[in-house]
Amino acid sequence: MAHDAGLSNESDAAIGPQVVFGMDRTGRCTLSVGPGLDVLGLKPNELVGQNLYEVYRDDAVGLSALDTVLAGQRFVHERSHQGRRLALHLEPILDAEGVLTGAVGIATDVTEQRRAESVALEERRRSAELAGRLIRFQALVEASPDFIAIAALDGTVSYVNPGGRTLIGMALDADVTTTTISDYLTPEGLVLSLEIEQPAVVRDGHFEGETTLKHQDGHAIPVAVASFLMFHPGTGEPFALATVQRDISERVAADQVMADLIEQRTALLTRLVDAQDAERSRIAADVHDDPVQAIAAVDLRMGLLRRRLREQAPSLLPELDGLQETLSGATERLRSLLFDLEPPSFAHSGLAGALRRATDEIYEGTSVQARVDGTDEPVMPEATRAVAYRIVKESLVNVLKHAGAGTVHVTVDSLDAGLHVTVLDDGVGPGEAVSAPGHRGVAGMRDRATLAGGWCTVADGPRGGTLVTLWLPGPEVTTTSAPGLGAGLGLTEAASRSTTSLGFAHGMDDGHSDA
Repeated sequence: MAHDAGLSNESDAAIGPQVVFGMDRTGRCTLSVGPGLDVLGLKPNELVGQNLYEVYRDDAVGLSALDTVLAGQRFVHERSHQGRRLALHLEPILDAEGVLTGAVGIATDVTEQRRAESVALEERRRSAELAGRLIRFQALVEASPDFIAIAALDGTVSYVNPGGRTLIGMALDADVTTTTISDYLTPEGLVLSLEIEQPAVVRDGHFEGETTLKHQDGHAIPVAVASFLMFHPGTGEPFALATVQRDISERVAADQVMADLIEQRTALLTRLVDAQDAERSRIAADVHDDPVQAIAAVDLRMGLLRRRLREQAPSLLPELDGLQETLSGATERLRSLLFDLEPPSFAHSGLAGALRRATDEIYEGTSVQARVDGTDEPVMPEATRAVAYRIVKESLVNVLKHAGAGTVHVTVDSLDAGLHVTVLDDGVGPGEAVSAPGHRGVAGMRDRATLAGGWCTVADGPRGGTLVTLWLPGPEVTTTSAPGLGAGLGLTEAASRSTTSLGFAHGMDDGHSDA
């Protein structure tokens, strides 16, 4: 009966409905009982007396099981049957002399067991995948030279990576769980955290900016910060605060060098413009006091000479008329030179106003219609406006000399924190004159713009004509640094004692801070 004991043990191990069946050595069924019969659509002992070879004649697995067990060998197999998963275990029955007398078997429904095993296998696979991802993430964070920290919603810091500890001079084995967010902030960072960052992190759940971290020896470390709330993947509720901060000391130093260079350039440009204007004024005064006065005296004497010639030698009057015309042309050129030498005035109407006065002077007595739009003119240093004035004035003169235009439109506005001016005419276009030898006017315009740190282009207009575009840099803009660790984490020293002040305790649904 050792076989019966083995079957009993197999039965004890099964977890689903079972069918116990027996047969003689010819395959005729002698027993068919068990709760698993319902699953198979059979009644107890319904198969008794039937030859199982006939019952399973179209079932290859069934026939193989009968052949194996009636040949005196154990048969163990698992198969699908009528949408269920069945585990088969058949044992031969031998008499005392070892002669086969029949067989007995158990069919166990293991469908739910296999499903549970499949779920468990998938869970193990996912756990292994998550463990691998965690290892990779940990390796990434541990290897990063940036300051990476995690804190609870009450402001207690739970993690600072090795690179972050090195950056602020903290021991690698220091216990950060005894620290709070405020321990890592400079005084300025605390203030900015409360005034700027808290509303942003409550409203958006994240914050990006620049600030300073506090080194263990007290000095400030400029950093670029990206801080954010961490949300539970299951509940969607915030459960931690994290920040990644990168040391930007070298960039800040380079920015300072650049700012110093810009300041020096601006000062040099101002002195250069002042010197040019002073020289222009001196030349204008010399021209007015000497050549202009001399020509005026000559013009007066020629008037007297005309009266005498009319009485004494009328035949010489045509020659005198030619001289008079030449003298008038020289006088007009001198007046134009004085206009060019005159320093612009921006006191009352800015650059746009000065350009309006220039267009009136340049196009007086011509058919050219000029319009200057300075509604959006930005505030600029005097030297910058003076350079722009000279360049634009040169382009306006070029329109009169070369473009054959009927209209000119000048626009003064801002672009990229600088002064932006365009001059658009409806003339013949720039053609090859822009790059042709001898056209120093355009080259001079470009040189002036480059000297001032900007640029000037001359190109075809969008609908014909010529478009001159000028850009000059504005004064240096000082950007207020944004808060750092406390900023990204949304907590100052006072706020770190109560997440209610940031709205965390209420799921961040009101978007307001009581701090």
